[in-house]
Amino acid sequence: MFDTVNLRISRADISEGNTFGILPYLSDVTPPHLNKHGVEVANGKMLDYTAYINEWEIFLTGSLCKSFLGDNIQTLKRRAVKQAIEQLSDNLHIDLSTAKVTRLDVSTIIPTKRPPADYYPYLGQKPYFERLQSTPETLYYNNHQRQIVFYDKGKEARAKNMAIHAAFENDNLFRYELRYTNRLNKQLKADVTASTLYDEAFYRGVIQNWYNEFKTIQKLKNGNFMIEDITTLKGAKDALFASLLQEKGQGFIDEILNDLRAANKFNSRSDYTKLRADLNKMLVSKNGNKADLMQELETAFFNIAQYAR
Repeated sequence: MFDTVNLRISRADISEGNTFGILPYLSDVTPPHLNKHGVEVANGKMLDYTAYINEWEIFLTGSLCKSFLGDNIQTLKRRAVKQAIEQLSDNLHIDLSTAKVTRLDVSTIIPTKRPPADYYPYLGQKPYFERLQSTPETLYYNNHQRQIVFYDKGKEARAKNMAIHAAFENDNLFRYELRYTNRLNKQLKADVTASTLYDEAFYRGVIQNWYNEFKTIQKLKNGNFMIEDITTLKGAKDALFASLLQEKGQGFIDEILNDLRAANKFNSRSDYTKLRADLNKMLVSKNGNKADLMQELETAFFNIAQYAR
């Protein structure tokens, strides 16, 4: 379930005490030179990783999954994480088990009945996150410490001419990534090193966090409403408007709010907040049933978290 894993190891944790000692094992090496701050630096590549080196530390940025499995369409599970860290260590001729993890992406794909973009209108707001659909194929939820991304992995892979495993060749591939990008130790309540990643209790806890983050995204209803609940003209109008709004989805509300702000239509910022809250209430009104597409995702992600090992 781990993809991008960025690492930092200090000179004190390298047995020879020489950070530049890994240079012979890298490709595309930029030899040691002084940067604009007068610090001696170098860099190079190994598998999917780029190594940035100075006198005191080595920074490794890349995909642990791609380095070990050759792509990130497959899922890197806990037992393979240990092997992947050992492979990196062997290739660099240093022990990376004590290296600090500075970024961690938790992710997998699920084959879905429909293209991933069909699911996004039913994924609404999430507390303390900003919802942003940057392209028809990609949906983000952002805050200052972590990021959630949903995207069409099959479409991305085909656009980049990546090989797709035969088991997934004809499937819609829905990718869900939870990216810990800042203050990782505080968020995960642990001093996260490379060896921590394959600790069973830690691994299961992170996968549970991954599932819980999805659970707290507002799930929207489909566009049907129950006529038996309508008893007044106002109720009929509200039900019809809510149904149409639910059909348009969260992105439609975001677009309208952004247009109103750009045109400076209201005098008070709180007016935009109130309007968003009112419209969001309609998105989750009692009219309609939870979209079958959301139930499909919830079942798949629950099963992944339940049986993570």
